[in-house]
Amino acid sequence: MDPITIGLAFAAAQSAVSHIKQAIALGKDINSIVGQFSKFFESSDSIHRERTKLKAKANLLGKTDAELGHQALQIAMHSDALRQQERELKDMILWQLGKPEIWEQMIAERTRLFKARAEAQREQEKRELAHKKKMADMFMLAMYFLAGSVIIATFAMVGIGIYGQMEEKRIYEEKVAKRNLVIRQQQREREALEKKEREEYIKGSK
Repeated sequence: MDPITIGLAFAAAQSAVSHIKQAIALGKDINSIVGQFSKFFESSDSIHRERTKLKAKANLLGKTDAELGHQALQIAMHSDALRQQERELKDMILWQLGKPEIWEQMIAERTRLFKARAEAQREQEKRELAHKKKMADMFMLAMYFLAGSVIIATFAMVGIGIYGQMEEKRIYEEKVAKRNLVIRQQQREREALEKKEREEYIKGSK
């Protein structure tokens, strides 16, 4: 919460206290000011929570020492003042109205709501953690798939290269074989022609 929001929450709690005290002084029924009690507890609890958060995460607020000190002092003063006003409201209900059971019921309901909220927050944190884990698993799976694809592609390229070399060698050998075959054929033809010419020469000499 920023300082302005904290100030507004404190002002709302103070306003609720003023309405409660005025209603009790006028003798109004406690049921008519339940809403004001809810308003007071909601506003004061937000400040108490902020005080706890500030203690736990003071080094993460990203503020100057002066800003941090001012905010810490503001929250502490408001929190302490509201604690005192809560005790005053309790005494008024106990002694002026003589209805301790009302206060006990409100505190029991407040505690129940705190537990329900804490449970909801834990469930939300579990869902967020599960979502983060799922996303991390999906990322790792994608990385494994990508790495596997790269390896397969590398082997495929190597295989294609080897096949290309073998195919070039085969074509070259076929060409050489054909060339040698032509050469041998030509050589046999020359030898046959030379033989024929010798035979004709011998016949002509006789």
